[in-house]
Amino acid sequence: MGKYTVFYNQMIFNMKKSLVFATILMMAVSCATTKQTPEGMVNPENKKEWKLVWKDEFNYKDKAQLLKVWESANGPEGHILCSRWEENIELGDGTLRLVNHKENRGGQEWTSGSIWTRRDFMYGYYECRYKIAAAPRTNSSFWITSRDKSKTPEKGLPFEIDINEGHYPSEYTTCIHDCSISGPRRKSNPGAKMYPGTDFSKEYHTYGLEWTEDEMVFYIDRKEFRRVRNEFSKSPAPLFLSEAILKWGDEKVTDTIEGTFMEVDYVRVYSRK
Repeated sequence: MGKYTVFYNQMIFNMKKSLVFATILMMAVSCATTKQTPEGMVNPENKKEWKLVWKDEFNYKDKAQLLKVWESANGPEGHILCSRWEENIELGDGTLRLVNHKENRGGQEWTSGSIWTRRDFMYGYYECRYKIAAAPRTNSSFWITSRDKSKTPEKGLPFEIDINEGHYPSEYTTCIHDCSISGPRRKSNPGAKMYPGTDFSKEYHTYGLEWTEDEMVFYIDRKEFRRVRNEFSKSPAPLFLSEAILKWGDEKVTDTIEGTFMEVDYVRVYSRK
């Protein structure tokens, strides 16, 4: 065998070896970039599955800027122990706080805060990262509800979706309400869980909802908590962030509530690709 034949065969061998290596590398990269989210989890950062359509990181210069995006409650609230006011909203270091105060205003002994988006949303994945207020009988909530519950939308019924009503220290609560009926006949679908040893007021947690025409899937820290059929929540609605002092509960309302707050890091909305 001549030296040129040997050189040629060696060159062919090296080319084949390089081609095999390149193919393996391309397959590895492809697998890494198309890796599916594990079952029972949600990963909105996976750009192959989700698209970010709206967010608020609360990096406002002042409250006036915030209120161009959100509306604020300003008045008494008969179903809870506090009135809600713009003055109970605080901004700083990229977070939003809804603060509880013991002060007689609007005919009630306590005040707190509640805001909702000026725009409406419909279907997608909704996520909020926040800490709940650090006192019993408080309610720190992230929710969606129809603007006008007295009117029946073109599709479905007036509704409320509680993505989380957080109760100190360790209760996570979800619920869906048919708001076309009030009082004890009102149809609701609750689901709650206690997390012993966890204090939701000390560390941030994420609370999420995938809302589609057919079903709703609730998540805590991006792990699926429960899924239910969507029976009537089929129209656009704003997002709410609210703090409250409840009329009901096993523990008494005390002055330990003063100065406690719900602290929100971000709210994000995604659409599925």
